This record gives sequence, C-alpha cells and structure tokens, in this order.
Amino acid sequence: MIPQNLLERVLSKLGVQRRPDADLSGLNKVYAAYSHHIPNDNVLKRIWLVGEKSKQVTGGDPTEFFENWLKHGAGGTCFPSNGALCELLNALGFDARRILGAVMMEGIEHDGNHGTVLVRIGDTDYLADAQLASFCVLPLVAGQPASTGNGIHDIRAVPFTGGFEVQWYPGSNRQTPMVTRLNLERPAVDHGTFLAQYALSALRDRKRSPFNEALFIGRHFPDRILNVGRTTLTTISHDNVVTKREITPAERAQILVDQCGLSEEIVAAVPPDEEAMV
Repeated sequence: MIPQNLLERVLSKLGVQRRPDADLSGLNKVYAAYSHHIPNDNVLKRIWLVGEKSKQVTGGDPTEFFENWLKHGAGGTCFPSNGALCELLNALGFDARRILGAVMMEGIEHDGNHGTVLVRIGDTDYLADAQLASFCVLPLVAGQPASTGNGIHDIRAVPFTGGFEVQWYPGSNRQTPMVTRLNLERPAVDHGTFLAQYALSALRDRKRSPFNEALFIGRHFPDRILNVGRTTLTTISHDNVVTKREITPAERAQILVDQCGLSEEIVAAVPPDEEAMV
C-alpha cells in the first residue's frame, strides 16, 4: 500500500538512513523514529469535521496519511496513525498486523475503540503503538508482565487470561495510568476495519470519541513530552515534572509550528475549538 518512492521519502524524514533489518533491533529503530517524529493529533480530523464531509475522513489511507505528514507535519489519531505504521513495517519486511483494543475511558464505548499494531518476531509478539509512542516496543508473552522501562515514555503490560492490560500515562496525569485492554484471542483485522472504526470515531457522538470538539496534539521527544489541548500547554520533563499553562490562540499557533512541526498552512486551516459537549 506504500509506493517505493514514498517509502524512501518517509524513511528520510524519519531519519532512518538505511533500511533496517527485520529483527528486534530494526523494529525498535523504526518505532523510536516514528514515536519521535510523528505527532498524535486530530488536526486533519478537525478540519474535515467542519467541511462538506463528502469524502472519507482525512488520513485513513496510509499513503494519504504519509503524504499529509510529509507536506504538513500532521499525524493522526490511533486508527490512521497505527494503520500507516503497520503498512510501513510490512513494507520493510516485518510481520505486522492490525488489532483492535479497548481504551477504558469512562463514558466512551469500549469495544474496538482503539486500533494498534502487533509485530511478530520469532515466537514473540511485540506491541508497536503509534499513539503510545513509547520509543521501544513492548513484548507480549502470555502470562508474563512486561515494561518498556523507558522513563517518561514507559508503558507496561499486565497479563490476564487471553490478553493484557497495557498501562500508560496520558498528558499531565502521571500518577494513575490509563488502561488499554488487548484480547489477543481475537483475530487480526484488515485495513477496511480500521477505516470503518475511524469513520465511526468521526461521528458527532461523544461516546464514540472525545476528540472531535477541539484541537489536541501530542509530541514525544526523547527527553520530554509536549501536549496541547484546547488552550492549555502541558510539558512533561525528562524527570517527570509536569508544567501547565494557558496560552493564547496566537501562542498556540506558533507552538504548533515551532515545536510540533506543523506547517503554517495547516495551522491556519484548523477551526476554532467548540464548546465541550455534555
């Protein structure tokens, strides 16, 4: 699904100078670059939501996703970003597959609300999740807890019968982890399923997605995490110190360009935030 010339352009912008071997070291190299350089955001989704919506929601196709990132620096939410990561890894010779999980958020429909990627190397599955951006893939061995052990980017796997609860820390919350449940007894899904789930998440229904009303963007750097939600800038330092402050719309626009890597053109197209739905 990714043309060769596009693959080479993507690898160049990711800073991957040569095609990696399809082993664990190569997987971690590609995944770390993806975690670092591709933001988690709803920029293109917000623009689509205020448009005519005559076409599918923007960015679901991996080729379209990467062309948008190359031109504008925009990433996506879980389904487009992980779908693109899956196709990138497969194009590089890895055995990657899409699966559905459940982010356990209060007030949100859980079943299949998250799309992620498993990569098989030898006899082990590794979680490579673009949205979690943990810089290091997480081994998932039945019955065995695991951790990426990577400081502020650390994610953990707690086993249960048939799968794992993946624990991670969102935004400024660094005390109580969020949980993504992965039932590994469920089969892998295809590109069409990711597209369908992404389209459902774009409905004006907060039970489907909490990320349709206002801008959010997260960038993971090796030594810090930067998040912008509405007009709040949150930074997590390398030693896990959280700093939050309110910013003006003009400040936000400049941060999106200077620190998040978005183009001025795409930032200018982002619609104003809406009032939060009850």
